[in-house]
Amino acid sequence: MEKEAKQMIDLKRNLFKIDVRAQKDEEKVFMRTACTAKICQCFLAHFLIK
Repeated sequence: MEKEAKQMIDLKRNLFKIDVRAQKDEEKVFMRTACTAKICQCFLAHFLIK
């Protein structure tokens, strides 16, 4: 019983770590996308003004 409880705790801990990593990856993708969109916007604005 004690061993099963420890396994459940370890499993929950590992799932939490995976979830945190996934959230960090999502934030990186969002930041990259936002940065790329801003660069494109600046690029287009530069050529549309001229």
